[in-house]
Amino acid sequence: MTTALRDRPGGQVVLPGVVLGTRLASAGDPVDGCQPVHVPGQDRPLWAPPGSVAPLPASATAVDVLALARRLRAAAYLWGGMSGQGIDCSGLVHLAWRRFGVCLPRDASDQAHATEPVPPGAEQPGDLHFFARPGRPVHHVGFVADQGHLLHACYQQRHVVEEPMPPERAATLVATHRVVSGPR
Repeated sequence: MTTALRDRPGGQVVLPGVVLGTRLASAGDPVDGCQPVHVPGQDRPLWAPPGSVAPLPASATAVDVLALARRLRAAAYLWGGMSGQGIDCSGLVHLAWRRFGVCLPRDASDQAHATEPVPPGAEQPGDLHFFARPGRPVHHVGFVADQGHLLHACYQQRHVVEEPMPPERAATLVATHRVVSGPR
């Protein structure tokens, strides 16, 4: 879920660890499959390896975003993390939607405020489950997956997992919301 940008096609790495969802502006036509891109702070274009740069999709569905989030299964849990090197629950949601040009807030409670409630029983794969303890703000978020499963960055298991809704999570489920994306 990261790539390295080089000084020329096949050349020396100048910028390692560029994370999925980073927006890079094209700097011209590809050469040998490598794409030249503009990078802030660089006086000349850097080169992305073949297949590591993709155009922003014209549209995205929640199922598309869920499919991308599933690619991060087994990524290590890291509080505050936002990459395949380490990610937390709200970072997973933020990163997956960002890849499709939709900017959600970074934290779970803010994501709950930025999305639209879904009536109980109307949830669909790709919607978001929000969790909170009684009288407390939202502290956890995960994707609604198929057949009652939850895809989330789990601090207890220390990685991103897709699993049946655990009883301790079901007990703190406070809302299901849907991302309504507008202009990007």
